[in-house]
Amino acid sequence: MAHTKKIELLKTHHAYDGFFKIDKLTYRHTLFKGGWTPAIDRELFKRGEAVIVLLYDLQAEVVVLIEQCRAGALPHASLKNDQAWLIEPVAGMVEPGESNLAACKREAFEEAGVTGAKFEYICQFYPSPGGSDEILHLYGAEVDSTALPDYAGEASEVEDIRLIKMPFSRAKSKLMKAEFNVASTIIALQWLLFQKL
Repeated sequence: MAHTKKIELLKTHHAYDGFFKIDKLTYRHTLFKGGWTPAIDRELFKRGEAVIVLLYDLQAEVVVLIEQCRAGALPHASLKNDQAWLIEPVAGMVEPGESNLAACKREAFEEAGVTGAKFEYICQFYPSPGGSDEILHLYGAEVDSTALPDYAGEASEVEDIRLIKMPFSRAKSKLMKAEFNVASTIIALQWLLFQKL
C-alpha cells in the first residue's frame, strides 16, 4: 500500500540572524506504518543555494580545482594547520535575484579567472539535509587551462586561492584512493571521470 507523505510545520522561530541564519522549527510528519510522529524540534542552518563549477580541459587532459583555507575545516586543523586548506571545484553562493548561470559566471571569474565559458548543468543535491537547507547546483565548464592564472580570489571577500591543474589520471587515482575530502569535489569528479569522459 502506498504511503501518503504529509508534513505539518507547527512553529518557526528565527533563532539567529547574522552572516548566516538559523531557524528553530517544530514540525511533525506521517509515519511509514501509519499515524504521526510527535512534535519534533530541530535547528535549521539557513545556508541558501550555491553553485559549483567543475573546470576541465579536454585538450590538456586536466581538471582545474582550487585550494583555499576553509572555516569549516578549522576545528580539524588544530594539530596540523594545513588540514584547513581544502581542494574543491569553483563554488559560491547564489545572490538574491541572481540566476544560477550568472552565479557560475561570476564565481568562475572571481575564483579562477575564467571568461567566456559555456556551463553545462549536471545536477543539484543537498550536501547536509539533516540540519541545513542548502542546495548545491553542480555545473561543468570546459576551459583552456593554459590561459588561467596560478592564483585568484575576490579581494573584497578576503579570498586567497591557488589553482590546481591536475591531470585526469592523477585525479582519478586520488578519487579511487579516497584522497579527496570535500563532497562537491568527489561528486564533480565522479561525473567528469565516469560520465563525461
